[in-house]
Amino acid sequence: MTKEKPEKSPTSSGTVARTIQVLRFVADNPRLTIKEMASQLGLAPSTCHRLLELLTHEGIIEQIKHEHAYRTGAELYRIAAKVMSRFDERSIALPFMREIVDVCDETCVLNLYIPPMRKMIFAEKVDSSRMLRYQLPMNVPLSAMWGASSRAFLAFLPPSEVDAIYASETAAPGSGEPLPTRKALEQNLETIRMHGFAVTRGQKVPGAVGIVAPVFRAGQQVIGSLGVTVPEIRIGPSDIERLGKLIRQKAQNLSAALGAKPTDMSKYKVEEPDGRRANSK
Repeated sequence: MTKEKPEKSPTSSGTVARTIQVLRFVADNPRLTIKEMASQLGLAPSTCHRLLELLTHEGIIEQIKHEHAYRTGAELYRIAAKVMSRFDERSIALPFMREIVDVCDETCVLNLYIPPMRKMIFAEKVDSSRMLRYQLPMNVPLSAMWGASSRAFLAFLPPSEVDAIYASETAAPGSGEPLPTRKALEQNLETIRMHGFAVTRGQKVPGAVGIVAPVFRAGQQVIGSLGVTVPEIRIGPSDIERLGKLIRQKAQNLSAALGAKPTDMSKYKVEEPDGRRANSK
């Protein structure tokens, strides 16, 4: 039998580092076992058991009754809620938005979906330094159907929610483009899910190209989108691909900061409110 390596003293920095490893693992996994944790983190089972016992005593995690498994405890939820209450999506998003503008010098916008209204708002922006840029109607409820700012999150809403939004819409406010068929809309949303970002021209803001990616929070719930608004006269096909990759990456980074588990965009589930996997229409 292979002997386990002796542990460092409980006050050592090694123990602190391992405890943080365990906390991250707990945050990313709704249900976990000692065997899974030991395998994933490369720790001895005895180390995992000792750390889990410590965290259970403090209420950070809890053991699931009648199972050899653990889950997030009430105290960890309380701590997380107190920290998050000091921030909102706008303040958390600003550093990522500034990074985007630093790279491309185009106006970056955070868009938030308002479920009770089935509308969206331009919630925060970081302006380009260029003379030609757009003045956007901030914090005003707008269409949740038109423009890349909406399509990016629309692609990840449950079909029943998309249906309700679709039923209330008419022509595009910016371009006058007629409402697509529901089938054509779903094809567009599937393309967005495949690429991880949306691109539209003038649908919401005349003369503007929107390049926007979805933003998620804990539970992989889509809450809005992040992207740039660029005058059509200064953007070409190669710019769209370059900016799309930049926006997609920064939106994923923001989503992780909001508690979403890092994963490929294609892995996000589009679910009905009751948790059933939705079927594409």
